[in-house]
Order: sequence, then structure tokens, then C-alpha cells
Amino acid sequence: MTFNKKAIFGVILALLVGGLGNGVWEYVLKPVFTWSLAGILNIATLGVHAFKDDLYREIAKGFHEESSLSLANALYYWVGYGVVFGLFLLTRKTKDMASRIVTANQDLDNLEAIVEGRAAPSEPKADLQVRISNLRTSTSELVPKVQLMQKAVYLLFALGIAFFAWMIIGNAKDRYINSAIVHYEQSISIVTPMATDKELAAFKSRFARVASKGDYEALISDIAHVGDRDDLKVPDFKAW
Repeated sequence: MTFNKKAIFGVILALLVGGLGNGVWEYVLKPVFTWSLAGILNIATLGVHAFKDDLYREIAKGFHEESSLSLANALYYWVGYGVVFGLFLLTRKTKDMASRIVTANQDLDNLEAIVEGRAAPSEPKADLQVRISNLRTSTSELVPKVQLMQKAVYLLFALGIAFFAWMIIGNAKDRYINSAIVHYEQSISIVTPMATDKELAAFKSRFARVASKGDYEALISDIAHVGDRDDLKVPDFKAW
């Protein structure tokens, strides 16, 4: 029995996608992602506590309007695609013009060899001189354009790197903010049967006033203590 390689590849791909859909890969990738998320946030804030505190103040505001975030993310991605497409077009155009310059220089070398008698002429020297003059004019016009386009490519590439770095950092911040809020909401839901109305109101008030990692960790710790009254375990959360 023979097996089609494409069919085998399709089955493997389907299994991988199915595994991702069922959350199997979360256990494999989650530690790596957690480490990379913390690394990105450390780079974004440069380790400055004031920047980190700003992130926790954003957490205290709760969930943002989903439609606005979706629209903003869509806009960012379209801008990113535009940068990549523009870079591709500029790079391709620059290569084409550089290739034309190389071809023109080769033609110039061949024509000059004929004029200097190092090769057999195929047309009158006067015509060759005209062609040489035209090629030199064309080359002299192309060179500044290529140099300008190369600078534009470098500039667009640098802007693209900066933009995508900004997007990655922004997504990392949004993901952490969302995770921290979800963890708080889940913890509150778990301990609600054991907490008094006064305690729940106090937790809500404290969450709205979170301004640092210490505030957040202290709040989650106090919520967990309420759950300990009836062995209600609050999930672990590694605060950044």
C-alpha cells in the first residue's frame, strides 16, 4: 500500500490544528509564552517601576470596550500590512533600477572596447559614440534615483521594525492586563459563597484603586484567604 505524501502531511496538520483547538498545546507553550511575555514587558518598561505601576493602573480600570480595541487592532494590522507591502514594492523597484544600471555599465564597457579598438565594430564609431553618450546620461539619471530609493527602503524598514515592535509590546500589555483582570474576576467568583457583602464591596473598591504590583498581589492574597475558609482554592497567577 502506498501513501500520498500530501495526504500524510494533511493528516499531521489536521492533528496539530486539532490539538491547538483542544488546548493541548497550552501545556507545552504556556511556560515559554509566560517567559516571553514577561521579557517583552520588561523591555517595554525598561524595568522602571513607574511604567510598571501605570500598567497596573490600567488593570484597575477593568475591561476596555471590546469594539474599540478590535477596531484599533484591525487598523494597526492594516498599517503593518501596508508597511510590508510598501517595503516589498520599493525593494523590488530598487533592484530593477540597480539591474538596469549594471546592464548599462556592461553595455558601456562593450561599446568603449569597440571604440578603443579592442573589439570588432558592428556599426560606425559615430553611432557608437552617440550610444555611449545616451547610456552615460541614462546611468547618471538612474544612480541618484537608486540611491534615494535605497535610503527610502532603509527608512521604511526601520519604521516597520519600530512599528511591529510597538505592536508586539502593545499586544503583550493588553494580554497581561486582560489576564490580570480575568484572574481577579475568577478569584472573586470562586470565593463569593464564603465572602460577606462587605468583603466583596471592599475587594471591588481595592481593585479599582490598584496602582502597583504590590497592591494587586495583596488583593489577590486577601481574596485567597477568604477562599481558605472552605478550602476554595484560587488559581495561581504569576504577577509581573
